[in-house]
Order: sequence, then C-alpha cells, then structure tokens
Amino acid sequence: MYEYNSNEQIDSLTKLINKDCLLDIIKTKLEHPNVMNKLALLYIEFDEVDRFNDVFGYDIDDQLIVQLSKKIGAILDSCVLSRVGNYQFAILMYHDAIKDKSYELAEKIISLLREPFCIGENMFYLTASIGISILSSDISNPYKLLKTAENTMRKVQKNGHNNIAFTKLLNDESLKKEIELMKDLPSAIDNGEIYFVYQGQYSHDKQKFIGAEMLARWEHPKYGYISPFIFINLAEKSGMIGPLTIKLLIEASKMFEKLEADGLKDFSLSVNISPIVLMEKSFYDTVLFLLESYNLKGKNLTFEIMEDTVSDNIENFAKLLTKLKELGIKIAIDDYGTGHTSLSYLINLPIDYIKVDRSFVTNIDKETKKFLLLKSIIDMANTLDMKVVVEGVEEYSEDDLIKMFKDMTIQGYLYCKPIEADEFMQKVK
Repeated sequence: MYEYNSNEQIDSLTKLINKDCLLDIIKTKLEHPNVMNKLALLYIEFDEVDRFNDVFGYDIDDQLIVQLSKKIGAILDSCVLSRVGNYQFAILMYHDAIKDKSYELAEKIISLLREPFCIGENMFYLTASIGISILSSDISNPYKLLKTAENTMRKVQKNGHNNIAFTKLLNDESLKKEIELMKDLPSAIDNGEIYFVYQGQYSHDKQKFIGAEMLARWEHPKYGYISPFIFINLAEKSGMIGPLTIKLLIEASKMFEKLEADGLKDFSLSVNISPIVLMEKSFYDTVLFLLESYNLKGKNLTFEIMEDTVSDNIENFAKLLTKLKELGIKIAIDDYGTGHTSLSYLINLPIDYIKVDRSFVTNIDKETKKFLLLKSIIDMANTLDMKVVVEGVEEYSEDDLIKMFKDMTIQGYLYCKPIEADEFMQKVK
C-alpha cells in the first residue's frame, strides 16, 4: 500500500488518492523494469449520478460516489484506486496477463452496478462506461496512459451504457491475439471448435426440465478456452455473427430431433440473437429459410434478445417481432432489469418471457428489498400475461423463496450447469 503525507493528494469525499497522486504513482511504476504490456489503467465514468439530487436530496450523488468507492475498493487486490473527477474513477493494475485480468476487473465493476445502491429506503441503479489502456511503447508516459484510457471511455460511451473497450494499439500483443482469433473464427465455426452447451430450465410446477438455453463455447487449439464475451464480440465486429447464428439454429434443429426421439416433444430451446443479426434486412428471410429447410417449423423455439436492444430499436422491433411470432417463434427479454426498457415497451411488444437477471436473485433470502423488487417484477409480468424465467439461482434458500410464486421457471447452477448435449440428454431423461 502507498502512504500519502499530503492532504493535497487525497480526495476529501472518498479519501481516495486524486489524479495528481495517481500520475506520480504511475511515474514511479515506469521506473521498474519489465512493466511494458503488464500495466493497465481503467478509466471509469458513472452516468448522470447527479440526476437523483433534484428528487432525493442535494447530496445523493456524493453519497453514491462514496458507496461506489467502497464497493469497488472491496473487490480490488494489489490495485491503486483513484478519484480523478466528479464521477470518474481510475484504477491502476499490474499483471503478467494484463489484458485478460483488466477486462475481468472491468466486468466485475459492471456486475456491481447491476445491484442497487441503497440510501435510506431508496434504491438507486447506476451505469458506467470503462476505457482501458495498457502501457506500451506507444503509450509510455503517465499522462498519455491516463488520457488514452479516458478517450477510449468517451468513445465506448457513445455506444450506450455499461460498455468496456480497450485502447487499440498496433503493437499490442493482446491485439495481435485478437486479430488471430478473428482470423480463426470462420474455421472454428465450421470445424466444431465452437460448439454449444445446454443449461436446463426447470419448472417448479411441473417438477421437471421443460427447456434449455443454448450457449456457445470455443476451445481454441492454441489459446484454449476463449470467453464468450470475447469471441461473440469478435464475431460481431468481423461479420461472423451471422454464420454463427445460422450454425446455432441448425444445431437447435438437431437437438429437437434428439429430444423428440426420447419423447420430449414439448421441450423448448432458447437461443440468443445478437442485435446486429436481428436488425439485418435479411434476418427474417434467413429465419424463414432455416425453419423450412431444417424442420424447425412448429418447434418450441425461443429467441432471446437483450433488454437494451429493445429500447434502442423500438419501432423496427415491434414489426419484426410480430412477424417472428407469426412463424411460431417465442420472444424473451434477456437479463431483464439491467437495461432501460420502459413499461410501455413491454406493453406494446409481443413478448412471451421475461428472464430476470441473476443480480435480482442473489441473496434474496437475506435482503428483503431485493426480494420485494423481484416480487414486483414477477407481479408485473403476470399482469402483462408474460411468463418468468429466473436466472442465476444457485442456493436452495433462494429457490425456496421463488417457490412461493406460481408458474416459475428456474435457470441456474442449482438445477443445471451448462453441459454438452449427450450429458444434458441424460439429465433431462
């Protein structure tokens, strides 16, 4: 830990170091050997924190910033946390595998924001954007490291909330890996390196598995397991998300055949549809072709779409989703509660399922407010004649509370981890 003798180096509100002190620490780090491509700076800006002041009090933003500093500080290990602006933090971290570890940390911070911040009896939800710069020969001084991370954050901020991005450098080793992975994507889709696993969806009322979500996995011959967060993003950037989605639906047709052969004719399969694919002009025609060519017509197929996608494309969505529904495809809103879908959107769109994000489920047996929030989502869904799938159930104590509600479907490690097709078939039988 660093010790700071001057109050000028400490932020008076959070007691974190300020920007000047952070730059001094970076300068000291640069004097050490072998720090190139091992030192990263994460620049985080929280969105419109001051919007709560007019309604809840003039200093609510300050209280939220203090809570943020404590929550983020609690998940850091050997990192330096600094407050560099009103609603901006920066984190300096060192690691041999710096790109993977800095991204993992950024994801943890975004996950923290999916849970409410409580002040008195009020709950507040925050969003953020995170830019990450890694020390290299192109970024070799403290101010440039900080500024490039901030500029990267500004760019990703334009894409919406809770996004993460790296500063792109041509000589960045991890960028070379990214380029290699992007180059390998087409063959990985074709040769089976990218495959699919199944996470069962369990009905309390029927006391059996009634469906499953299909999830993509990539086992690379050189790099091993590649996180879906990485390769799905690469597929979207490279234009390979379309072929990957086609392979997903073809695999779904094969799985339906296996299920029906074992007498499971009313079993449902859910697949995630990227907003990029969903909004392509040819998407509907592609789906129609696959339904007819791969015996998917009449199957219990569900398309899962992210909540933020709905709010960004409401007019086009309403028409497209109606056409998909006419083909017999069900529609689910995935990770409900983490985005910004208004109630009017839910009323006007042909949605069959709401998938409640795990952040609303974890510790509901210990946190009364969180349980009441989950109850309100379930009550709303019932009012709108939508079914509910609760994600991320991992504890019996959480599951016991969910059993209080009727017609609930559970998706979580408590009942089924994501497993390959043969093992899944044994489980559901």
